[in-house]
Amino acid sequence: MHLFQKHAPQNLGEFAGNPTVVEEVKRWALLFEAGKLQKPLLVYGPPGVGKTALVYALAHELGWEILEFNASDTRNKGEVERLMGAASSSMGLFSKYKLILIDEVDGLEGSADRGGVSAIATIAKNASQPLILLANDGWNKRIAPLRTICKFIEMKKVNKRTVQSVIARIAKEERMDISEDDIASIAENSDGDLRSAIIDLQAHQPNSMRDRDQLVFECMKGLFKAGTYQEAINSFNGATLDHDLIKLWIEQNIASEYEKINEIASAYDWLSRADLFDGRLIRRQSWKLLKYSNALMLAGVALSKDERYHKFVKYEFPEYLRMMSMSAEKRGLMKTLRKKIALKCHVSVGDAESYFLPLQLAAKAGQSLDFFELSEDELEFVKKL
Repeated sequence: MHLFQKHAPQNLGEFAGNPTVVEEVKRWALLFEAGKLQKPLLVYGPPGVGKTALVYALAHELGWEILEFNASDTRNKGEVERLMGAASSSMGLFSKYKLILIDEVDGLEGSADRGGVSAIATIAKNASQPLILLANDGWNKRIAPLRTICKFIEMKKVNKRTVQSVIARIAKEERMDISEDDIASIAENSDGDLRSAIIDLQAHQPNSMRDRDQLVFECMKGLFKAGTYQEAINSFNGATLDHDLIKLWIEQNIASEYEKINEIASAYDWLSRADLFDGRLIRRQSWKLLKYSNALMLAGVALSKDERYHKFVKYEFPEYLRMMSMSAEKRGLMKTLRKKIALKCHVSVGDAESYFLPLQLAAKAGQSLDFFELSEDELEFVKKL
């Protein structure tokens, strides 16, 4: 698990940075609890300042159920209304209020997302449940229709002293062998991006990468070669890997181990069932149910094969983790690249990543990418993807 996930604030008192915003959001929520209907909030600010973490901390503190959507996953008015219309008016199943979170509302781009903002605006006007929208750029022209409907709240970069304090606390709790100078350097280079600083801190862990890789290799081999339920369940015994991290390793390597389409499909199906289980139950802090998710994830995947493969497989590091370990600068390039592709190819930002490989091949072949209006840094980034 990423340290920024493990050490995410569980209440507003644990939240770092932007104290004025925290108080404003808390006051808004308490007025809602007092029966006074409030305008939806649109919280905006640069990546890594804790917009999503703030919403989840608020929900945890008040005991509200939370339902999260990503605006860029919805590509037209009908889909937005179908997914979010009912949610904005129905009460929570386990609490009086259901907090609706819509992320990346400024990520709707081009004709593929036609009607998305107007649909969200309609929902915001009629929402009877707490509704919070998130954006990086509060002044994006595409979300202008929301300005009169929502209360806009800006979150600013986290100051360096706060960043340094947070990562020092995490380093202490994780018993990491890292100097004060290194902690100060990480904070200095974070540019107010707390999440990036925590990721950089995790990259400084002194654990032996060779030993870790060997352990993961043996665990993955034990899982994929398992012939019984119990062998699969025991495959990661003794490993210190987090549940979510194991899931990422399995996801990355299913297609490398299995060769038959039915085996691959079955394995991913079982993994997706585990993921759904985690989303619906584990998020409600029902950690005792984790064993059932493990059974779906481990035994389900292991027993999807028709017979054991005897070939050698070099298991690969999860692509998702590689992407998350990028510097803040590279993550910023990735985001702008997605937006440019989405705009030019008339797809959602969420689908834009599928164009990376063709663009990389075209760039390496010396073909022109002028159509995408990429900067020199973005072009170099494409070539190195």
